[in-house]
Amino acid sequence: MAQKPRNADYTKEYNRKAVLRILRHNAMSRAELARTTGLTRAATSLIVEELLKLGIVTELAPQSVGWGRSATPLALRPDCYYALALDLARKGCSVGLCDMAGNLLQQRKIPNQDNLVAAIIAELKAILETAERDKILGIGISSPGPLDCENGRILNPPRFESWHGVEISQLLSEALDMPAYLEHDVCALALHQLEMGQSRNFMLVFVDIGIGAAIVSDGKLLGNSKYFTGELGHTTIRFDGRLCECGNRGCLETYASIPALLEGSEFSNWDDLIDHVGKNPEARHLLDQEAVYLSAGLINLLNLIPVDTIYLAGDICYRYELLAQRLQREISAKALDRSRGNIKIYPSSQDPNVGVLAAADVVFSKFFTV
Repeated sequence: MAQKPRNADYTKEYNRKAVLRILRHNAMSRAELARTTGLTRAATSLIVEELLKLGIVTELAPQSVGWGRSATPLALRPDCYYALALDLARKGCSVGLCDMAGNLLQQRKIPNQDNLVAAIIAELKAILETAERDKILGIGISSPGPLDCENGRILNPPRFESWHGVEISQLLSEALDMPAYLEHDVCALALHQLEMGQSRNFMLVFVDIGIGAAIVSDGKLLGNSKYFTGELGHTTIRFDGRLCECGNRGCLETYASIPALLEGSEFSNWDDLIDHVGKNPEARHLLDQEAVYLSAGLINLLNLIPVDTIYLAGDICYRYELLAQRLQREISAKALDRSRGNIKIYPSSQDPNVGVLAAADVVFSKFFTV
């Protein structure tokens, strides 16, 4: 992508978005904004006055800051902008409307059916009729990969055949007359996790019937539509291993995805396995195996890109601490930097609507990017 010229208009927009990014999460006075952004107080005041006139930010009640002085905090108005969202999944999909503060205002679940694209468009149009259209920034689309995000096209995700080759961004953009942005579902989850403000250097790992990962470094999602897009499950851990649906052999997914791990065992799902760990030797063995397999893929990334936190997403979040302990042990023993063993491992957001919220954050991420 060609880099935008760094002229006066670019600088003004960059500074404006910097102020908005801060106010999205923290109310601040003009003086605090100036210190945080590094802008002069005069420049900060000009930006704030413009945003107040546009109704994008609002002033809160003055607060005492000592010696009789008071400061007026500023906050982003949640209703200043909205995003439509589409979360595509193998079990069905959901659409929704979110505001700039990350509140889910509407959600509609759509089961799999013959003409699913038409059903999605109909539901999005129904939501659009109830919203302020001029405040909607676009449509965020979250989907399993691999994807061609630049052209808004779903490529060939395993067990997602009905969506192969669908140019979903163009279809939705033309139907609703607004931009539509496609993103890998794991990358979208990482963007949402970033907005929660707990870490700016982390890896998010999603494990259920497939495996994906996304890395955020210094507050930025690594990769783009042409490069790394989350397909950790299709990295090789055994060159002569099991044949994968992608056509390669020894992919991590053929060992560490939940169906692959449980194949031939007495356990029907991950929760069932975990609930038997305390009293069943086979359950403990399979949990240990999952840590060995999964750590092999994680260490490949950790040896290249340092992070301070790993977030687990998908089925493996259930009683995550049992797997986290084993992963930390494996990483500590095998990573080039042994201090990686002290890496923090937490579950990602457990909001049941996280897929739609993450899809909306794809839109807001585009908005905040200059």
